[in-house]
Amino acid sequence: MKQSTLLVFAVSAALLGLMASSQGVAEAQNRDRTGAPGSDPVCTSCHNGSTSASASFEVVDAATQEAATAYTPGQEYLVRMVIAGGDATSFYGMQSTVVLADGSNAGTFSAPSGNAQLEDVDGRHIVEHDATSASNVFEVSWTAPAAGSGNADFYMSALECNGNGSTNGDGYLPATLSLPEVADTSGIDALATAPAADWARPLPLGEAWTWTAPEAGRLIVTDLSGRVLEARDANAGQQLDWPAQAMTVAVYVTDRGQRQTWKLAGR
Repeated sequence: MKQSTLLVFAVSAALLGLMASSQGVAEAQNRDRTGAPGSDPVCTSCHNGSTSASASFEVVDAATQEAATAYTPGQEYLVRMVIAGGDATSFYGMQSTVVLADGSNAGTFSAPSGNAQLEDVDGRHIVEHDATSASNVFEVSWTAPAAGSGNADFYMSALECNGNGSTNGDGYLPATLSLPEVADTSGIDALATAPAADWARPLPLGEAWTWTAPEAGRLIVTDLSGRVLEARDANAGQQLDWPAQAMTVAVYVTDRGQRQTWKLAGR
């Protein structure tokens, strides 16, 4: 009986280790191992193999797909967590968060990619792999924090795994990124806010949205993952129509640099 008990314990421990690796440590262990201030020890005690891969963040404007060097408060971005340098036999995992200087959550996460999931560990928002992934790219939508929040600091613990069912030979890869808040532009005439009447919300028209441009600029419509569905230039007074699909984000940027964003629910 004692041997049977020991065998059951050993098998259970092995399964727990595999579960933690494949499901993500926030889901399986309720642990934050992102490397952010106040987090638990990172994954090097188990995943300590050598690797030539590297991990990095890409933060892009959800509407334009342009790389962000600073965030606009309240604006939505697409965050890509990329593990580069693996080979055809590699599998990947990661756990990530973004916090302010005091360790509190910076903005909010939503709409993770199919190989990722959202978790919460003691109030801290986490995005992590939901299973061992053959893809080396994980994505999540991020809504930036309110004005006056200061730098948004991204942390990631990433793994490049050999897929042998254990942690032997798996490489641990840390990554960080600090994104400052955009400078105050309220005194710049070129970015002055247009009258509210000129920025009326798009209206539903049958199976489409319709909107009249107050001045020359460019309309960009994306889905919530940041994929561009419509992109076109417009003149002042031009009526713009586009399909009413699922949930979309419409952004209009004038030639003077003004911007207006609407989140539109499909009809």
